[in-house]
Amino acid sequence: MSAAVALGRLRGALTGLVRNEAGAMLFAFTAATILLRLGGNIVLTRLLDPDAFGVVGIIVSVMMVLAMLSDLGVVDFVIRHAKGGDRHFLDVVWTVRLGQGSLQALAMLAGAVPITALLHKPELAGPIAATAPLFLLNALCPMTLLLARREGRVRATCAIELIALAIQIAANLGLTLLMPDYRALVIGLYVNAVARLVLTLLVLGGGFRPVWDGALAREFLGFSRWIMASTLLTLLITQSDKILFARLFTMADFGIYMLAANLALALQPFGRNYVERYFFPLVSRVWHDTPERLGAIFYAARARLYPLLFAGFGFGVGFAPCLFGLLFDRRYEHGWIYLSVMILRMAFELDSFANIQTAMAMGRTRPILTANIIRFILFVLWVAALFRPLGPIALPVALTLAELGALVYSIGLLRRAKLFRLRAHALYYAVMVGAALIGAALSLLFARDIVRAGLALIG
Repeated sequence: MSAAVALGRLRGALTGLVRNEAGAMLFAFTAATILLRLGGNIVLTRLLDPDAFGVVGIIVSVMMVLAMLSDLGVVDFVIRHAKGGDRHFLDVVWTVRLGQGSLQALAMLAGAVPITALLHKPELAGPIAATAPLFLLNALCPMTLLLARREGRVRATCAIELIALAIQIAANLGLTLLMPDYRALVIGLYVNAVARLVLTLLVLGGGFRPVWDGALAREFLGFSRWIMASTLLTLLITQSDKILFARLFTMADFGIYMLAANLALALQPFGRNYVERYFFPLVSRVWHDTPERLGAIFYAARARLYPLLFAGFGFGVGFAPCLFGLLFDRRYEHGWIYLSVMILRMAFELDSFANIQTAMAMGRTRPILTANIIRFILFVLWVAALFRPLGPIALPVALTLAELGALVYSIGLLRRAKLFRLRAHALYYAVMVGAALIGAALSLLFARDIVRAGLALIG
């Protein structure tokens, strides 16, 4: 495929995105989210030591572990279900979610001491216990926020989450001036949860009405069994690198690793928001109403955004040294290599995520578990093979190679469903490679010393 053709399709994708209201709104929302997070991190890294980011990184990792251990697949269940807009249905799901949040909070309180003992960092037991009520606070959020996603009300859901994030970052910056340590970041997590709840009530309405329906709850939990098994494996895969890093290396090194991980996570919503808020509801409706159109919709819906996203992924991989040189002081500069590897993994993950979500829209939940089994096995094998020769960088590299294996599996699913088109898929990666070369050239030109600092981590 020539560069002119790829450029033309990229231009067409951008034009289509602008013309599509939902796509443009999601793109603008995600860009604003990244700018807010990036701006906040730029200031916070000048006010806080890496240790503060390391403490909060461990807290967030523990919260993610508990959340994923008990993931019931609420979002997918509500979006796919025929009664997803019914008030009684939503009240029952909210009640189940509230019970889940209560159990998660209790588990985090009870586990604070043993978790920190396992990590050989007993001083973190207090901070971990202090964040336990966040689970209950998040569960109190009305179901109208999820209902708005189901109905395609992109503008309202994006506005609520963006404003809540802005309030959190403002609180972080203000609190850091009063208490320049991890406590400012922890309080910011509470500020975000409260702001999200209040904004949902103000913008979308709704309320809190506990209702129990045994038949509906059993149906929900029956759906959740595949999600829970799959999420357990996702947990083992995505959090293992952080747990191992926290155990094997210093808190300062872990803080730099988490800074790179947070930057990568700031990019992730560009694709995941599109898939979760637009693509998955769309293919679910198409499969239920006109399944013969799924093949045409599958690539047409992604053509608006994916070439642009993969160009961004590629440029981020190559430009990461320049980015770290521009944004952070010399204590952090070698962390660019973590960011480059993580961005590459995100590109593979976004592709496989859309493929697996399409299978779920078709009523197949087993592929979610199968893909995660593949990821887990490959991650363990690659860590064993690469840790000694590569050192710390082996952890994100192993995650990336494991994600590549899951992508190959998901493409096999598309082929069996007669949805796969080689040229359309190849376009994403051709654009990504070209953009990566441009970014790498700029890094070698303007940040050669930073490139060397990151490469020195290998081995």
